[in-house]
Amino acid sequence: MIRVKSLLLLTLLLFISGCTNSNPVGSSLNLGETPGMDCVPGGDGASRMFGDTFLIHEGDEEITITDISLVNADGLELKEAVLVKLNPDEALLGFGEWPPADTPEFPLPENWDNRIEAVDAKIQPNEKWNLVFALTSTSSGTVSTDAVKIVYKDSAGKTFEQETLIRYFITSSKCEEVLKANPL
Repeated sequence: MIRVKSLLLLTLLLFISGCTNSNPVGSSLNLGETPGMDCVPGGDGASRMFGDTFLIHEGDEEITITDISLVNADGLELKEAVLVKLNPDEALLGFGEWPPADTPEFPLPENWDNRIEAVDAKIQPNEKWNLVFALTSTSSGTVSTDAVKIVYKDSAGKTFEQETLIRYFITSSKCEEVLKANPL
């Protein structure tokens, strides 16, 4: 019986420690809680949109984004990062060409023309934005970055850093192969 209890406790501890969160202690931004990988096709010089991240300010005072950068980028450059307000009936923008086209199959959010540059954006408490960024491949083959890092400060001037939990890839091969070769 002790073995069973110990095994159950070990299983529970492994499960709990396996959970992760993009919201470090003291931070007020919530970028999600599920790690993952995004892959889109493209070759050298291709710019692709990644718009599958909600940025939610869970604090009680205004914050200002001061920098957005790539973490351990290999053959990728950050071309642009914007924030888009979504209406309650709209989904995250998703992936695709940069700049995105407004089509009947994949319409742009109603507020796309009112998007703001992410750097220097002032985010109010409880605001929810779609973080959309363009990455450009600077190499052939498969290029990647481990995460996108957001640096921001609160109204007292205290600086915080936070990273998305997603790895991003642009590849000239098949995404299925890239994701299989790069398990979480």
